[in-house]
Amino acid sequence: MTAVKSSGRGEWAKIILWAGMFAAPWSQADLAASIPASSGGNATETANTGFNRMLEDYWQEFLRLNPLLALSQGDNRNEDQFDDSLQDPWRTRMLAMLDKYLASSAEYSAAKLSQNDQVSLAVLKRQLTDAKDFYSGALFDTSRMLPIDQFQGLHTRYAADAAGSGAYPFKTSTDYDKALDRADHYAQWTDDAIARMREGVKAGVLLPRLVVERVLPQLRVHFGLPPEKTEFWRPIRSLPRAIAPGDRTRLESAYRAKITTVIEPAYRRMFDFLQHEYLPRARDSVGLGQMRGGAALYDYDVRFHTTAQLSSSQIHALGLAEVTRIEAELAKVQAAVGVGGSLQQFLSKVRTDPARKFSTRAQIIPAFEAARQRIVGTLPRLFDVQPNAEFLIRELPESSKHSQGNGYYAPAGADGSRPGILWINTYAPGVSDKFNVMTIMLHEGLPGHHFQTSIAQEQKLLPAFRRFDSTTAYGEGWALYSESLGAELGVFGDPWDYYGHLNYAILRANRLVIDTGLHAMGWNVETGIQWMMQHSSMSREQAAAEVERYVAYPGQALAYLLGELKIRELRRRAEQELGGKFDIREFHDQILLKGSMPLDILEQAVDRWISARRAG
Repeated sequence: MTAVKSSGRGEWAKIILWAGMFAAPWSQADLAASIPASSGGNATETANTGFNRMLEDYWQEFLRLNPLLALSQGDNRNEDQFDDSLQDPWRTRMLAMLDKYLASSAEYSAAKLSQNDQVSLAVLKRQLTDAKDFYSGALFDTSRMLPIDQFQGLHTRYAADAAGSGAYPFKTSTDYDKALDRADHYAQWTDDAIARMREGVKAGVLLPRLVVERVLPQLRVHFGLPPEKTEFWRPIRSLPRAIAPGDRTRLESAYRAKITTVIEPAYRRMFDFLQHEYLPRARDSVGLGQMRGGAALYDYDVRFHTTAQLSSSQIHALGLAEVTRIEAELAKVQAAVGVGGSLQQFLSKVRTDPARKFSTRAQIIPAFEAARQRIVGTLPRLFDVQPNAEFLIRELPESSKHSQGNGYYAPAGADGSRPGILWINTYAPGVSDKFNVMTIMLHEGLPGHHFQTSIAQEQKLLPAFRRFDSTTAYGEGWALYSESLGAELGVFGDPWDYYGHLNYAILRANRLVIDTGLHAMGWNVETGIQWMMQHSSMSREQAAAEVERYVAYPGQALAYLLGELKIRELRRRAEQELGGKFDIREFHDQILLKGSMPLDILEQAVDRWISARRAG
């Protein structure tokens, strides 16, 4: 729910990056490990200084290649740009940058770096190597022919930014003028995407018909209205008072013309192309494994999102085992709430019980606010470091109801210009269930994604690429682990709150089964929906929305449970090896204060901490 994805899975080999810039305390051990020795001239100090200068140079070059990422950090130097990653010159520049820093990183020996910089070197080399493999071969050729979908398509990213509800600042007249230029770049991205999809038609690399059908209404909502009635007029309605009257008049005229002649025509061009030219050729199959080049792309997606060396069949089997385990826990809740019959009968009853659902949309946001208040006071039990960034809950506008699932967490701005926000889609069927509220709040907000992203980006002693990176298995694994902390925080007092936790836990197990079923085992959508309904209390509408997400975004849904299982494994190991020396707050520091990283590198870091802690 927190991913920012560029055209056709391209941006930084689909590495997901976030933004923010605040200051927060580190433990003394982390400070000591991160600051080079003060005795001038020693080899480690020289290596660390040069190494960190190289990391900063790399990050700045990467931001120049990815203006959307830069903007999400509050870096507005290229705010007039959008996304060029579908163009061949962009790929050439990206490969040149990767080669440059692969060579630079090879000049450094881990033995001559501080412990913190050793982690940075390991993470950097992994990212550079994986990205080089992705961009230099057929994987990128295939993926950029699939540049749009209903969950991660840049048509929704642009609309949010241009409406003033995304990362774009809209603070000065210069911002407004550059947004006009940015519209031209969005129109160019639209034409690039259409060109790549035409290549895909010739090559047999095609989006599923289902995905195209879901994208069409997202496009249609943005044309056919007077400029003043569109979302793109919102920044004009809220022009800052500091903008001079003459500029206000000029901007009103310029925005009216840009919406009419550039933005709406771009959405209409994509709509017309997809409906009339592409949809008749879109494939009826939904799995990547059923498309030319798709099996290799799915294998990459699995490795990328999970950072684990597991095959599709191994992940499928793990999902089946977890479903069985969680169903045993659900049966205990069934007994606790006094509902007879089989587990399937219990799930069916919950599915249709009006007492378990909100009766109006107006009840939803207050319920999330109440859950937040219940959690806040309990957090010091498990955390000694909390983010400085503010956390808010907001309702998505009606025009977004076709663009998102339940909603998403938008990280706080790097420059302090915006808080972390949990955007709730009150139209989504998944948020109509009362029992899901507490678990969603734990996952998306406190202590889930808001802690994970904000605490990392507040660590100014970390290099930028670690502060702002979010490896899927780490980020979603932490958020899923956070859901399970509800019991320790004491917010699962009501058995229905615990039911909500198990409802989401079995969802993540079902994802392992269904995602691999769709993309590696030839399942169709109906098979996935039936599996989901047999193993959860989801309605058919909710189950269909979930399964369609896996169709559109292969492999990503696998990261949640695999990430959580690794964090749980590391916690059990620390508890067993440290005994009375184990402190849950210190353990959480080890996960959160070092930023995002692949799971095997995280495991190495935690093992080093365990060894040091055991030694006293």
